[in-house]
Amino acid sequence: MENGSEGTAKETTLRETTSKVNSKAEGNEFVEGHSNCPVTVEANLVLDLQKCVNCWSNRLQHSTKLVGKKSSSREPYKFIYQGIEDTKLLRKEIQDCFTSSANSNDATICFWIKFTLIHVYSSLAKWNEACDQLANADEEHKLCINLIEQLLESEDSLSKDRNPEAELTEIEYGFNRCRYMLIYELTRYAVLCSERDNQMMALDLLKRAEEFYHTKCGKDHLDIANNSWTLLSKLDSLNSEKSADMFLYVLFYLGQAYRITGDKEKAALYLHMVLRKQLENGSISIITWSTDTVKMAMAVLVNVQSFDACKTLLLAATTVLNNASAEEKLADEFKQAWADLGRSWLKLGLEVLEMSCDRLKDLEDQSRKPPKFLDTLKFTSFERLSLELKLEDEEYDTLLLIRSLNFPSLDVDEILKNEMPVRYVRDFDEARAVFLPLQKWFRISKEYYVIDEYAGDYIELVSDYSTSFKYLVFFEFDIQRQIKMQTRRINILEELLKLLSPVAYHDVFHSTLKDLAEIYESVYKLKVEKARERGESLRPKDNKLVKLLVAAIGAHRRNLEIFHFNL
Repeated sequence: MENGSEGTAKETTLRETTSKVNSKAEGNEFVEGHSNCPVTVEANLVLDLQKCVNCWSNRLQHSTKLVGKKSSSREPYKFIYQGIEDTKLLRKEIQDCFTSSANSNDATICFWIKFTLIHVYSSLAKWNEACDQLANADEEHKLCINLIEQLLESEDSLSKDRNPEAELTEIEYGFNRCRYMLIYELTRYAVLCSERDNQMMALDLLKRAEEFYHTKCGKDHLDIANNSWTLLSKLDSLNSEKSADMFLYVLFYLGQAYRITGDKEKAALYLHMVLRKQLENGSISIITWSTDTVKMAMAVLVNVQSFDACKTLLLAATTVLNNASAEEKLADEFKQAWADLGRSWLKLGLEVLEMSCDRLKDLEDQSRKPPKFLDTLKFTSFERLSLELKLEDEEYDTLLLIRSLNFPSLDVDEILKNEMPVRYVRDFDEARAVFLPLQKWFRISKEYYVIDEYAGDYIELVSDYSTSFKYLVFFEFDIQRQIKMQTRRINILEELLKLLSPVAYHDVFHSTLKDLAEIYESVYKLKVEKARERGESLRPKDNKLVKLLVAAIGAHRRNLEIFHFNL
């Protein structure tokens, strides 16, 4: 009798708590204030609680709408603060209900309360981040992650205690969603830690998410259809992505975390895997995907100087954009993506020519130093799974891994035929094979980046194109052709300066005039060398040669005048 009285008292306490939080639960309508939950007999306790969960859901949705309202510039966070305060009251009520049900024998009751509370913590964390209350957001993330882990630990016992066969699928769905939520919260918390300059903690949280995915989840557990099985079927605007895509975010932020902490080799491998998965599942627009791929190509070129990997990425972006529909190609976003792709091909070609020139110079004359990177890489078993490394070696050769990056779902053979080779250049024919595609892409990019609208981009494009002639001359033995290429370079730079104001573009004028002076002097020396090779007297050519020297001096003079030197 004594035990029975205690059980009745616990149920009554739970009923009293749940009866305080209903706002027309039966009508799924939020109303300020509270009316009593309809409590029937003990057998309907779970049903009563689910009605209360429905009420909590409506109130949380109300706060979400409130937070989404546009505030005035004087009080930019007014509605966010109101939403947070309302949700804190909701959290207190749910926590009271949770405390009352702590000793309940019905696992379903505990599950629903914890599941709702997880969503409340998650929303509070997000909204505190939105109003720059980062310390509060940090605390909410911790509470949310701890509660999810507690709930997942109870999964086995809940499955054993489950009596109604009809509810088994619903609870399983709930735990699958909790697995997703744990990865989601660990990722969001990692981003917050990174913003607060705690990079190592951010990396550790992402590694936890990666390990949890491979040990407890996998794609099947995260691939949950959007249905209304739960009263909180949609989390919030930040948690509206498909569950199957969640691990892509983990891989992406792992790549960013490795980049920030200086592990640029792993960063490249992880970010490539993200691009590959996005391409395979079609989860991103082709323009966005190509833009991201081009950015990564440039990062690989700078950090690892792998021409092959850079070319693989650019070939993939070129193929994807080339297969766009006629309607997509008319969009301005496509035209810009196509122009940016052209700039990147130009940069790759320029890098190949420059590195080839430097490589053939005497050691003491070399101006480029190879980037520093780890010769070998080690991976945990979870990292190997994420990167889909088939061999389980203790160490992997870094360059071989980077060079092996590819996109198996893409056929790039047709595009490959017309693009530049990226091996080191040894003679003029090989240099020309790089230069011609480079020139093609320069013209494509120049069509979009016109000087009237994109002055900075236009200047960079023309400067890079001019520099490509400089490296091309290096491989040319015929003096007359060298003179023609240098003269072409002079024309390009002089035309550029005519379009610019020396007042607005001091730095551009300074560097360009300096280059022009050197080019004029170079042409003078080439013409002298040519005359001597032929055994000709320089006297009849004095006027033309003097003009070149005067032009060189004139470029220096113009440079000084721009900086107001009194000559």
